[in-house]
Amino acid sequence: MASPGLPQPPAEVSPWPLRLLHAPPGLLRLDSTGGALLLLGLAALLGWSWLWRHRARGIPPGPAPWPVVGNFGFVLLPPFLRRKSWLQRRARAAGVEPSALGPQLYLADLARVYGNVFSFFIGHYLVVVLSDFQSVREALVQQAEIFSDRPRVPLVSLVTKEKEKVQEEIERVIGADRVPSLTDKAQMPYTEATIMEVQRLTVVVPLAIPHMTSEKTVLQGYTIPKGTVILPNLWSVHRDPAIWEKPDDFYPNRFLDDQGQLIKKETFIPFGIGKRVCMGEQLAKMELFLMFVSLMQSFTFALPKDSKKPILTGRYGLTLAPHPFNIIISKR
Repeated sequence: MASPGLPQPPAEVSPWPLRLLHAPPGLLRLDSTGGALLLLGLAALLGWSWLWRHRARGIPPGPAPWPVVGNFGFVLLPPFLRRKSWLQRRARAAGVEPSALGPQLYLADLARVYGNVFSFFIGHYLVVVLSDFQSVREALVQQAEIFSDRPRVPLVSLVTKEKEKVQEEIERVIGADRVPSLTDKAQMPYTEATIMEVQRLTVVVPLAIPHMTSEKTVLQGYTIPKGTVILPNLWSVHRDPAIWEKPDDFYPNRFLDDQGQLIKKETFIPFGIGKRVCMGEQLAKMELFLMFVSLMQSFTFALPKDSKKPILTGRYGLTLAPHPFNIIISKR
């Protein structure tokens, strides 16, 4: 035991953050330094939040972002809260597993709320989504120089009732024995229209290839800062009821005139539009025609009895793949 007359060594003082851990139950004790730091942190967080929620003047409207993480803060929520988000409700309302519903559908929903040109944030990066043909054409064709920077086709429709008309055209032009040729395309407008309708309903790359502005510009009355990521939502363009009558229906005749000849529609852009259009477009069209005609020439496709129709929303990756479904294939 220490002598009362001897000086005692000073008690060891813990650093400020650790003193909070050792505080007795009840209110935490903060010294002047700790209180100042806490208030400073809260002020910075509130200021940052205010700046994020008050968008720069002129940029397209959109959902309010979270500080730091932008509009993807819901991924930080615990699973039981995430299941109650509007994204999950949207998936269930469509009768699809939430994990299987692609972002092009979410973005199409946001376009109904904020307009055909809207924005969101990935972290601090501004992303602008173009959801109608006019804005896509203005950005990628009329302002191609500014918007030029850069940061498996589902065959579900083969099982529709239109297959009989396609096979009749194949038999009339090609027959059952000859191998299809690219020279047959000009004589097979209904087959071409069917392929185009498949591409319209199931866009291979629904959000196209992201673009980025090389300088500040104005689009549809909105200010688009330099370095903004641009996402053309081709899925939304191809399902726009202002352009397409009954856009969710499979109807190849929309690409044919009264004489049954093929119509080239400006608003049909499955490979994109402007200077950055897909370089493999012509090769893809040739391969798709030969593959499609060869399959329809040799086989008949049908859904099993009492089976549900395949879901046409697709499974989003970089490209749109079909949901699993059962089909009966018989040799002709």
